[in-house]
Amino acid sequence: MNAQQLNHLLDRYLTGELSPEERIALAETIGRPEHRDALERLTREVLTADDLSAGLDDPAAKSAIIAHLDAAMAAQRRRLRIPHYVRYAAAAVVLLAVAGLVYFAGSAKNERSIARQPAVTHDVAPGHEGAVLTLADGKQIVLDSSGDGSLARQGGMAITKEHAGRLVYAIEPTATFPQTTMYNTLTTPRGRRTSVVLSDGTKVWLNAASSIKFPAAFMGKDRTVELSGEAYFEVAKDAGKPFRVHLNRPGKNPEIEVLGTSFDVMAYEDEETVSTTLVDGSVRVTTGAGASLLRPGQQLLAASDGKTSLVADADVQKITAWKEGNFIFHGDELSDIMKQLARWYDIDVHYDSPVTDHYTGKISRQVNISQVLKMLQAAGGVNFTVENRQVRVSPKI
Repeated sequence: MNAQQLNHLLDRYLTGELSPEERIALAETIGRPEHRDALERLTREVLTADDLSAGLDDPAAKSAIIAHLDAAMAAQRRRLRIPHYVRYAAAAVVLLAVAGLVYFAGSAKNERSIARQPAVTHDVAPGHEGAVLTLADGKQIVLDSSGDGSLARQGGMAITKEHAGRLVYAIEPTATFPQTTMYNTLTTPRGRRTSVVLSDGTKVWLNAASSIKFPAAFMGKDRTVELSGEAYFEVAKDAGKPFRVHLNRPGKNPEIEVLGTSFDVMAYEDEETVSTTLVDGSVRVTTGAGASLLRPGQQLLAASDGKTSLVADADVQKITAWKEGNFIFHGDELSDIMKQLARWYDIDVHYDSPVTDHYTGKISRQVNISQVLKMLQAAGGVNFTVENRQVRVSPKI
């Protein structure tokens, strides 16, 4: 196994995505003597990463992690049935489990509470693929419960649902187009996400608690859609028919125009700004302050009063992590993290007191909420309780 393959497995382990076969392969690989130096370097990198290093200066914090390591190693040996003579391999895998825990590093200086933190006893399953499609006549189709195949016909377009849940709009062989444009709306409640291929071939991924309104067929001189929430676009190129995104939220909203590109737009009403992040191609964002032409890797933030700011080197991987099935946080405030969790897990969050902690970490969106909260709880200065989709955040004592 070369270094690239090993790093790939390490990343999958930290996000909880390893299959049982990959888990065993990783244990066997990093358990070999020739990998010991690399493993020790990994240990130092993990334990000194970000803000956690300050907490580990406390002997109690180190003791707590060692205790967690001992308990997890015993459980890991039982789970994988690794013999005693390859105990080093088991320890190595357990170290990665602790790395997954530590990877959620918080700015609070009370990591010593790890050993005695209360358990997150109740749980909430992650969100999944699903949405509601509203046709031009007001008829609604719940995609969660509809089968694959043909769903409807609209404006000369056949609408089908693929096996993975994606909607596809395609011209019917004998299509006749109506005189007036027929608009459809695709809506994801909290705890759902979906994707659609529009009639021009543009691909759209819709995050939780979002909606997009679009013509069943683009008949005019441009291609205009209306968005609320968050979506990722891969726009089909058509130099003669620009693609425009109108935002449906209060305040002075930017207008986004592209010809063929990939970008993310986040325009939730409970966020202070609208963010447009360009992955490749070019995007023109027009606000009351003027027009900005974005280059790949740039992000434009637009406030509701029309003021804008440009992020020259945006964290594209973090911003688009939701599309790839992950949460990634880089120094994010807990309140911003909990907004994301509320949309994906369909929960309500309550705070016993203000929280200003910041966190850095990565975890799969396919795990139950208890796993996310345990990592946050271990790395920061708060405890969580969950009951009936109500999450309470309280300071550690």
